[in-house]
Amino acid sequence: MIPAQHPYEANYRQEMDGRKVYRSKPVIAWDDEGQALVVDERSGRLVPASNDRMFVGLSEGGHPVVAAIPGGGWSARFKNEDGTFSVDPLVAWTVRSDGAVIPIDTDNSGVCDASTTTSNFDGLVAPGAEARTAQQDSSE
Repeated sequence: MIPAQHPYEANYRQEMDGRKVYRSKPVIAWDDEGQALVVDERSGRLVPASNDRMFVGLSEGGHPVVAAIPGGGWSARFKNEDGTFSVDPLVAWTVRSDGAVIPIDTDNSGVCDASTTTSNFDGLVAPGAEARTAQQDSSE
């Protein structure tokens, strides 16, 4: 058995209430023949991912978060449709297993997400630099 060094996911498809539902499990290891192994929750053992009749294939998985550190006074800047900017404080930085550090902010309802995934993300603002960001964009 070879431990999985790079994240892969085993993907499964099933029918529920007349619609297709997809789920995935992380690949934990590879057997000596190269088959992906996943956890079988019922038996508590590693089994080949392809043993499940709903198995549809493997895909590259995301790198899991291994640590989180406070936002440290940093903010994310977003460009509004009218050319102005809004600034939201970062609540944290997440560190992923591949070494990537991702800024995390929160919306009005408290949902946290990566700041950089929002389409109007404009940049990061260092602590103490907030005053400049509220000005209208002069490049237009």
